[in-house]
Amino acid sequence: MAEGPRPQLSGKWLRLTIAAAALGVILVVAVIGSMLLFGSSLSNVTLLGWNIGGGPNGGVETGPTEPAAAQTIPVVATFTPAPQYTPTHTPPPLPTNTPTPDYPQAVVLAETLNLRAGPGTVYGIVGQVLAGQSFRITGRNGIGDWLLICCPAGANRESWISADFAQTNLPVSGLPVAQAPPTPTPTATIDAPNLDEVNLTLPAKGGFDSPSGVNPLTGQPLDAARQGLRPVVVCINNDIAARPQFGISQADVMYEFLMEGFSLTRFSGVFYGAASDEIGPVRSARLFNYYLGALYDAGVFCSGASDGVRYQLKNNNPLFPYLDLDLDDPESVRYARSVGNDYRTRLRTSEEMLRLWLADWVAEQPPSIQGFTFGGPAPGGASATTIQIPYPSVTASQVTYRYDAGNGHYLRSLGGAAHRDSNNGQQIAVENVIVQYIPHTPVNIVEDAYGNLSLLVNPFGAGRAILFRDGLAFEGTWRNESSGELPRFFAADGVEIPLKAGQTWISVVPLTYEIAYR
Repeated sequence: MAEGPRPQLSGKWLRLTIAAAALGVILVVAVIGSMLLFGSSLSNVTLLGWNIGGGPNGGVETGPTEPAAAQTIPVVATFTPAPQYTPTHTPPPLPTNTPTPDYPQAVVLAETLNLRAGPGTVYGIVGQVLAGQSFRITGRNGIGDWLLICCPAGANRESWISADFAQTNLPVSGLPVAQAPPTPTPTATIDAPNLDEVNLTLPAKGGFDSPSGVNPLTGQPLDAARQGLRPVVVCINNDIAARPQFGISQADVMYEFLMEGFSLTRFSGVFYGAASDEIGPVRSARLFNYYLGALYDAGVFCSGASDGVRYQLKNNNPLFPYLDLDLDDPESVRYARSVGNDYRTRLRTSEEMLRLWLADWVAEQPPSIQGFTFGGPAPGGASATTIQIPYPSVTASQVTYRYDAGNGHYLRSLGGAAHRDSNNGQQIAVENVIVQYIPHTPVNIVEDAYGNLSLLVNPFGAGRAILFRDGLAFEGTWRNESSGELPRFFAADGVEIPLKAGQTWISVVPLTYEIAYR
């Protein structure tokens, strides 16, 4: 039987059908797009009760669930892509060149350079300049070894410097010749005795025993392997360019003393109880080192010396070995190594090299020495958590110590900055600080190009001392008599002041120095 014609849908139902179909298409497209964007993160999302990840259970095992309540169609989030960062290219700044001055200029090379009233050391000193400072050159002397500069000595006041210690930007020969002032008439000179007028005889040996299980320099245990070794005194530079030095925190005892001219200090480290892989920069000896070798029955190791000091160490010294690198290892290949070309900083040595030297010279032997006295603090003592030693500030040699009660050490600063060891980067920290007053007597040995005379500083005998330990200051005296006899310290009532076991820094100062502590 033929079917009759189907009734046509009304306009209303047709529109609803089309809208439902369109909604279905939109949902399907949204789901597919979201899956493409988010991947498996939508694997458990359901749409109208169907798990998109694969069938009713999404392809995974699920436990029984409570009957579901009337389902609601979830809202599908639309994805908004993150904005893409487009870097903006910034061209690097162009380097700026410091123009070379078009006028003659001198740059100071020496750490401290004297200003003279005329072209020569016969003229008086009118001031000093420091390394790195630069000045306009206004003239030269006839042969060009002295330069007239303006005006570090004061406004419109020209002065002369040695051309040997300055770098110029223009040839010296092209500079105008300046008129020199009249040569001064010699006046009073320093009453400096010649060496043959000074008694430089070293004290006789005291006949002391050699160390056994206790280090006589620190009061601490001494390793058995080191009991047959000899202490070594190493001359160490303290120019600004040499800081921070190497190995100075590993010395048992470190001496600090003024050199000729009273404007710069130098160090002499006594190395015995511990090894150091790097020590330096090594510099030249002074008369003080002649006495230190006898005091510690030690080898003395320096880069060289002036003729008068070298003679004492090499020819007038029956007690200890002295190595002069200029003479004994001029290429610095066996007992030292050379780093760079700056004479102030280039030479370094090590424990291994020092022991090789003493072995080569058949001079390795335990010392005959009477050590420091160690023990608990003496009665009394004034508070001393800060110590200031007024070495010259023109070379940043002034010293400050601050007591760290937490570890019982004095922390050292030099020239206003923490004084560190380049071997480990640590600030110098010691148990004892000693200020030892000794006369500083000029003797007729010229030590430098400025005519400064060597200083006779003898650590044998007796004198004033201040011993600092445990945050306390003990005023008293020091005394010793024999080679190998380290000084002992006494209060005004005669009671001995012992050192604290550990390392010691000794600042040797003239009798006029005032030490501030609080």
